Amino acid sequence: MKINIIGGGPASLYFAILMKKQNPSHAIIIMERDGPNDTFGWGIVFSEKTLLFLKDQDEPTYAAITAASQAWDDVVVSHKGEPIKIGGNPISGIARLTFLNILHQRCRELGVDLRFHTNITDVPALAADCDLLVGADGANSLVRRTYEGFCLPSVDVRQNIFMWLGTQHPFDGLTLTFRESEAGLFISHSYKFSLTHSTFIVECPPETWLKAGFERVTDEQTCAYLAEVFKDDLGGHPLLSNNFVRWLNFPLIKNKRWHHQNVVPLGDALHTAHFSIGSGTKLALEDSIALAQCFVEYPVVADALPAFQKVRKPIVDEFQDAALQSLSWLENVTAYLPLDPIPFTYRLLTRSKRVGYNRLKRGDPDFIARYDEWRKRQPPSFGPIPTEFLDLFQKRTFAHLSTLMPDGTPHVTPVWVDYDGQYILVNSAKGRLKDKHMEARPEVAIEIQDPDNPNRYVLVRGPVVEITEEGADAHLDSLSPRYLNRPKYPPGMRFPGEVRRLYKILPKHVTTWDPFG
Repeated sequence: MKINIIGGGPASLYFAILMKKQNPSHAIIIMERDGPNDTFGWGIVFSEKTLLFLKDQDEPTYAAITAASQAWDDVVVSHKGEPIKIGGNPISGIARLTFLNILHQRCRELGVDLRFHTNITDVPALAADCDLLVGADGANSLVRRTYEGFCLPSVDVRQNIFMWLGTQHPFDGLTLTFRESEAGLFISHSYKFSLTHSTFIVECPPETWLKAGFERVTDEQTCAYLAEVFKDDLGGHPLLSNNFVRWLNFPLIKNKRWHHQNVVPLGDALHTAHFSIGSGTKLALEDSIALAQCFVEYPVVADALPAFQKVRKPIVDEFQDAALQSLSWLENVTAYLPLDPIPFTYRLLTRSKRVGYNRLKRGDPDFIARYDEWRKRQPPSFGPIPTEFLDLFQKRTFAHLSTLMPDGTPHVTPVWVDYDGQYILVNSAKGRLKDKHMEARPEVAIEIQDPDNPNRYVLVRGPVVEITEEGADAHLDSLSPRYLNRPKYPPGMRFPGEVRRLYKILPKHVTTWDPFG
C-alpha cells in the first residue's frame, strides 16, 4: 500500500513502524510541519503494563525507550502540606523529544519516508494520492475538521485552565499537589522524566486564574508567580517554560464515526483523555497497534477501518468515561479540600472509578491500613445510613426505586439518588408514574448499588414523608455535576412545562451488603 500520514507524533511514527514490519514494500510517508527536534512538551509517562505491551510489538523501540526512562513505584499526593506516598504503581517517564527521536530512528531503519517542515493544507488531494490516509495531526486536527460532516466530532471545552511547564526538581513519583493561595486553588501534576528534569503541569479554576491576573503579566512573571505558589514543593528550583507559556482549556474530543473512505484519524485527532488519568501518548500508541493489527486480519482498507472502530472504540469510550470522572472531580475538588490528607488521598485515588479499596490494598496495604485507622477514629454516623456507605452518595450511583401500582404490584425505575443525613432524596417530575404512586401509596423500597461493585449496596424501606416542589430545581442542578459532569441540569433535557418534585424517604429499615469489602 501507499500510506500517507499527516503529523509526526507518536501515533503516526509507531503505526508506520508496525506497518513496515508487516510488509516492507509498503510506501509510507510521514509529513510533519515542524522539525525533528521541535517539541513543546516536556516528558511523558507510561505504566509498566503499557511498556510490556510495547515490548510485544517492537523489541528494539522498547529497549531504547526503557533505557532512556526514569522508573518509580509511587504515586504521591500532597494536601495541606503533607505528602502521602502510595506504592504499587510502577510507572516510567521519558523526555518527549527523546521518545520521538527513538521512533524517528526506528522509522529510518525500516525505510519510512520522514518529511519535516511540511505543512499540509489540502487533505482531500493527499487522500486521493494514496491507499490510506492517516490523520495523526493532534487535537486541532485539520483531517478531523475536513471530514467533520461525516465523522461528527464533539469538542467539550472544560472549565479548568492548565499549562505545561518543567523544573529541575527531581520528584520521587507521579505527584499531585494541591495548594491554596491568596488567588485561590492551584493543582500541580508532576513527574520525573530524566536525571535532571521533571514535567510540572499547573491547573486552576477560571476564578483563580482571573484573580491572579495572569492575563496582564509576562511569561517570566507567570513562571515566577507559580514557582512562589509551589515553592515548598519545588525545593527552591524555578519553573521552566521551554519558550512556550500558554494557558489552555482541556478539550474533550470524541468522534461518532472513526473513518471516512480511506481516511482515519489517530490519537488526539480522534479522541482525548485528560492528563490527570494517564498519558494521551498511551492511547495514541494503542490506537496505532490496534489499527495495524486490523490490517493483519483485513488487508483491504475498506474492511480494516470499520474493524478498527469496532474493536477500539469501546475501549477508548470506557477510558474517556474514566478520564471525565477524573477531571470532573478535580473541577469540583473544593468540596473535598477540608478533608484530612489520608481520606482526601483515598478519594482522589478512587475518583475515576477504575481503582477501588481492594486494588489499593493489594498495591499498598500500609496506606489502606492508615485509611482504615482514620475511618475507625471517625464518630459514628448520626443518620440511618452507616458511615462506610456514605460514599455511594458521592458517586454516579443509580438507585432502583420500587413503588406500588394500584393493584399492589411493584413498579421499579432507575433514579438519581441523594442523602441529606436524615432522608433519602429522589428527584422526579410531576405526573410521572412513580410520582402518582408515591402520592397515593407512600411506602417504597430503594436499592442503592455501588457502581464500582454490584455486590455492595444499601437497601432502604420506608415511607415518603414529604413531596415538595420547593427547592426541587436547585436540587436537580446540584446532582448534575455528579451524574452528567455538567455544572447545572441542561434545560434541553427537560420536557416543556416540566415541574420537578423532591421526594423525601424516611429510612425505617436499612440493610447493607458488602461481602467482599
